[in-house]
Amino acid sequence: MEGNLDYIYNELRETRTELLAYLNHGQKDERILQYILDELRDIETALNKMENGEYGKCEISGEYLPYELLQTIPTAKSVTELHQVEHFLRKPIYS
Repeated sequence: MEGNLDYIYNELRETRTELLAYLNHGQKDERILQYILDELRDIETALNKMENGEYGKCEISGEYLPYELLQTIPTAKSVTELHQVEHFLRKPIYS
Protein backbone atom coordinates (compact mmCIF):
# COMPACT_ATOMS: atom_id res chain seq x y z
CA MET A 1 0.00 0.00 0.00
CA GLU A 2 2.98 2.35 0.58
CA GLY A 3 3.47 3.37 -3.05
CA ASN A 4 -0.22 4.06 -3.52
CA LEU A 5 -0.35 6.52 -0.63
CA ASP A 6 1.28 9.30 -2.64
CA TYR A 7 -1.99 9.98 -4.45
CA ILE A 8 -4.00 10.10 -1.21
CA TYR A 9 -1.33 12.21 0.51
CA ASN A 10 -1.39 14.76 -2.30
CA GLU A 11 -5.19 14.87 -2.33
CA LEU A 12 -5.29 15.45 1.43
CA ARG A 13 -2.74 18.24 1.19
CA GLU A 14 -4.63 19.89 -1.66
CA THR A 15 -7.92 19.69 0.23
CA ARG A 16 -6.25 21.14 3.33
CA THR A 17 -4.96 24.06 1.24
CA GLU A 18 -8.46 24.70 -0.14
CA LEU A 19 -10.06 24.60 3.30
CA LEU A 20 -7.45 26.92 4.77
CA ALA A 21 -7.97 29.33 1.88
CA TYR A 22 -11.70 29.35 2.65
CA LEU A 23 -11.02 30.03 6.33
CA ASN A 24 -8.60 32.84 5.48
CA HIS A 25 -11.07 34.43 3.07
CA GLY A 26 -12.95 37.40 4.51
CA GLN A 27 -16.53 36.12 4.61
CA LYS A 28 -17.37 32.74 6.09
CA ASP A 29 -20.69 30.94 5.97
CA GLU A 30 -21.35 30.18 9.64
CA ARG A 31 -23.69 27.35 8.65
CA ILE A 32 -20.82 25.26 7.30
CA LEU A 33 -17.91 26.58 9.34
CA GLN A 34 -18.01 23.75 11.91
CA TYR A 35 -18.05 21.13 9.13
CA ILE A 36 -14.99 22.72 7.56
CA LEU A 37 -13.14 22.83 10.88
CA ASP A 38 -14.03 19.17 11.56
CA GLU A 39 -12.85 18.13 8.09
CA LEU A 40 -9.64 20.10 8.49
CA ARG A 41 -8.98 18.38 11.83
CA ASP A 42 -9.58 14.95 10.23
CA ILE A 43 -7.22 15.81 7.36
CA GLU A 44 -4.49 16.91 9.78
CA THR A 45 -4.91 13.65 11.70
CA ALA A 46 -4.65 11.59 8.50
CA LEU A 47 -1.53 13.48 7.35
CA ASN A 48 0.11 12.99 10.75
CA LYS A 49 -0.67 9.28 10.60
CA MET A 50 0.94 9.08 7.15
CA GLU A 51 4.07 10.79 8.42
CA ASN A 52 4.21 8.39 11.41
CA GLY A 53 3.52 5.24 9.38
CA GLU A 54 0.15 4.63 11.06
CA TYR A 55 -2.14 5.64 8.20
CA GLY A 56 -4.80 3.17 7.17
CA LYS A 57 -4.88 1.24 10.45
CA CYS A 58 -8.21 0.84 12.19
CA GLU A 59 -8.09 2.74 15.49
CA ILE A 60 -10.18 -0.01 17.09
CA SER A 61 -8.73 -3.30 15.81
CA GLY A 62 -5.32 -2.21 14.48
CA GLU A 63 -5.98 -3.97 11.17
CA TYR A 64 -5.46 -2.16 7.89
CA LEU A 65 -8.51 -0.63 6.25
CA PRO A 66 -9.19 -1.54 2.61
CA TYR A 67 -7.21 0.74 0.31
CA GLU A 68 -10.16 1.10 -2.07
CA LEU A 69 -12.22 2.63 0.72
CA LEU A 70 -9.37 4.89 1.82
CA GLN A 71 -9.27 6.27 -1.71
CA THR A 72 -12.91 7.29 -1.29
CA ILE A 73 -12.77 8.30 2.38
CA PRO A 74 -9.12 9.13 3.09
CA THR A 75 -9.87 10.40 6.59
CA ALA A 76 -11.49 7.15 7.76
CA LYS A 77 -10.33 6.10 11.22
CA SER A 78 -11.97 2.74 11.79
CA VAL A 79 -13.87 -0.14 10.23
CA THR A 80 -16.90 0.96 12.24
CA GLU A 81 -16.79 4.38 10.61
CA LEU A 82 -16.60 2.80 7.17
CA HIS A 83 -19.58 0.56 7.92
CA GLN A 84 -21.61 3.61 8.94
CA VAL A 85 -20.81 5.26 5.61
CA GLU A 86 -21.58 2.07 3.67
CA HIS A 87 -25.07 2.10 5.18
CA PHE A 88 -25.76 5.41 3.46
CA LEU A 89 -24.29 4.22 0.16
CA ARG A 90 -26.66 1.29 -0.20
CA LYS A 91 -29.61 1.78 -2.48
CA PRO A 92 -32.75 -0.38 -2.25
CA ILE A 93 -33.47 -2.57 -5.25
CA TYR A 94 -37.19 -2.02 -4.88
CA SER A 95 -38.81 1.04 -3.42
